[in-house]
Amino acid sequence: MILILEILGILSMCTLMFVLIWGFILLKQVLNQLRYKNYLMEKLTQHIYSLSNKTIKIQDDIDSEL
Repeated sequence: MILILEILGILSMCTLMFVLIWGFILLKQVLNQLRYKNYLMEKLTQHIYSLSNKTIKIQDDIDSEL
C-alpha cells in the first residue's frame, strides 16, 4: 500500500514539474511577444507623431506664404 502511494506521489511530482516547466516556457514566450508588440506600437506612434508634425509645419509654411 505504501509503495503504491510512493509511486503515485512520484508520478504526480513528475507530472507537476513537467507542467510547470512548460508553463514557464510558454509564459516567457508570451511576455517576449508582448514586449515586441509594445516596441512596434511605440515606433508606429512615434512615426505617426513625426508625420503629423511635418504636416502641421508644411501647412504653417503655406499659410505664412499667403
